[in-house]
Amino acid sequence: MIYAIAGSGGKTGLIHEMADRYRSEGKKVFVTTSTHMMIEDDMLLEDDAELITERLLSTGYVMAGLPSEYESKFGPLSYSTYDKVCQAADVVFVEADGSRHMPLKFPYPHEPVIYPNTNEIIIVTGLYAAGLRLCEVTYNAETAASCLACEDTSIITPEMIQTLLRRGYLDMLSEAYPEMKISVRAALSPKEGTSAGAAASEPALYMRALKALIERDIDVSIIRKEWFDPMPRLFICGAGHVATELAQMAGILEFGITVMDDRAEYADASRLPTADRVICDSFDNLSSYLEPGAFYVVVTRGHADDYSCVKQIITSEYSYLGMIGSRMKVARTMEMLEADLKAYGLDPKVLDDVHAPIGLSIGAQTPAEIAVSILAEIIKVKNLTPSSSASKELLESDETGVLCIITGKTGSSPRGVGSIMLVSDNKVIDTIGGGAIEACVIEDARSTKDVTEREYNLGDEEVKRLGMICGGSNKVLFIPIS
Repeated sequence: MIYAIAGSGGKTGLIHEMADRYRSEGKKVFVTTSTHMMIEDDMLLEDDAELITERLLSTGYVMAGLPSEYESKFGPLSYSTYDKVCQAADVVFVEADGSRHMPLKFPYPHEPVIYPNTNEIIIVTGLYAAGLRLCEVTYNAETAASCLACEDTSIITPEMIQTLLRRGYLDMLSEAYPEMKISVRAALSPKEGTSAGAAASEPALYMRALKALIERDIDVSIIRKEWFDPMPRLFICGAGHVATELAQMAGILEFGITVMDDRAEYADASRLPTADRVICDSFDNLSSYLEPGAFYVVVTRGHADDYSCVKQIITSEYSYLGMIGSRMKVARTMEMLEADLKAYGLDPKVLDDVHAPIGLSIGAQTPAEIAVSILAEIIKVKNLTPSSSASKELLESDETGVLCIITGKTGSSPRGVGSIMLVSDNKVIDTIGGGAIEACVIEDARSTKDVTEREYNLGDEEVKRLGMICGGSNKVLFIPIS
């Protein structure tokens, strides 16, 4: 079996990974290059088929090539020598491309160099380049930018990685070698073969799903990153009775929780066991602690602190901002904020987004009831747009199995689009709604080997099988992940 390994950073790491696996099976493995490759210890820099074959037969492994003009790299053997050694080997790996250790590449016209006896071409791409600048992580960045119709300073997206892979390699190689097997390996991190910087901010589960799609040449746009984001953060200004009830309930809903108060006896982590961050500082310094995109609840002990908090949050990036208080207190605070905004040349209409008085109107009286009304309003706002319903357990899981994602729904359904469940042979993490539909999805997932989408229709034909009477349908996307 002769593999040509092309593409970008990670090729050498993949070669060694595959070579080790074949050697553990007792196979004789020959490694070389058709372009240039890094020199390694104990390799042979000789164009001598007899010598190379002798090493191969005696040890079961040989890396060989010729000295090149590039320091620390070696070049290809003569083809006749290469061909003779191939006949003695069980498995051959030919590094057929160069990328200077960068995770992405657009090949030059003469690349990759594929030998005629090749059985399979594997294209390597660095998926972890997502979120970084094209010019920083791409070999032949100018041509890549032209291919993508963007600037070379553009931020790389998964869609851009897939486009470079298709236009730079898959389309061209499929046309040039129509009968040859061509596969893709997507590296999730630099440790898989290159030293370039990684875009570590992307959710790991999302990256694993992207890897599955890219390696199967399925459009990555069928999933959305926000489905895989951690559950949102709740930032509570104030640590009184309402705040403690709110933090406890929000913990059950798996919000990340920050609580801030200027009183040391209240800003005490022992009082707030569900909070992962407790801050004791003056509310005048709130701007130093703001968390972009958080859900903010202002429940301080007094009018002045409420005013200070809202004034600092209102011009930041937030998903929700609510302030507790009577209608009279809220009206007075809003008047002061409007005057401040006008003084700074800002549009007072931003105050229209402040939920004040805070919470849904349910006649709440006790601190716990008030907390329920606040969280109900936050949930309502959160669910106006698709967002993650994945638990921390799922997002941090390294289980292999099949991701089951709701991608469409009609009629009634307990979970919305973007809900995710992971099914392995002996475990299920999270839910896509429970009941008979979920049971069918779990059963189907355990027999699914490739990416596929299925519709579970609750019409007349399905009612009997599923025992449902609600009608409608769910589309579920199955993605095997490793």
